[in-house]
Amino acid sequence: MFIKQQRVVLSITLGALFSTILLSGCATTTPTTTKKMAYVVYDVKTPTNVSYQDVVNAFVSGTKEYLSGAAVQENPPPYPLPDQPGRFQNSPMSQMSGMGGLSAIAAMSGAVLPSIVSCPGASVIARGADNSYSKYGKNATYTFCLYPYKGGYQADAVGSYTSQSGFSSNPNVLGAELGGLFTKAVGLGSPSQFIEDTFGNVRKSLASTGSKVTVVDSFDPFSTNQ
Repeated sequence: MFIKQQRVVLSITLGALFSTILLSGCATTTPTTTKKMAYVVYDVKTPTNVSYQDVVNAFVSGTKEYLSGAAVQENPPPYPLPDQPGRFQNSPMSQMSGMGGLSAIAAMSGAVLPSIVSCPGASVIARGADNSYSKYGKNATYTFCLYPYKGGYQADAVGSYTSQSGFSSNPNVLGAELGGLFTKAVGLGSPSQFIEDTFGNVRKSLASTGSKVTVVDSFDPFSTNQ
């Protein structure tokens, strides 16, 4: 009896799914690439027994937990320490020197040049990606910046989530699109939720040193609270 009820529920859910596809028409079938960016800025206050290298090690460890690959650049801390920390920058490639010709070509082809996240003046810069869903047209890239300053440290985490939607010649992308509609229908999540998990892991790793970690700024387009 229970199995029969499950089949009825699944049948109703699938029926609603395909009805959604048919009713949405071109909006669903048009191949579309969407990129969304999220970030969080943490202020870190360390105990007196926690060294600079302790913070760096915790920061780097926290950034790599969920990534398929990572590249880390460690620089000496600034001297003297600044009164205020730096901050990540998000700059469109179209505004960068020497990119004018490429921007014109992209515009003619209907493409949009991506933006580049940088960490000017950061002591530690880590970059990585989560490619676990890349064959389904979904991936996330990350940039992390650590800024020592007189009052402690600032840790910036930026995540960009790219997804393909609409009917595609790639059967994996098409399957993911249908699967995405299905998971929404039954209340499941999406790979974009890993961005929040990655940010949270950085905070957890920094806090493991005994430091007080506070959110001073954030933006998360995937959060239901936004």
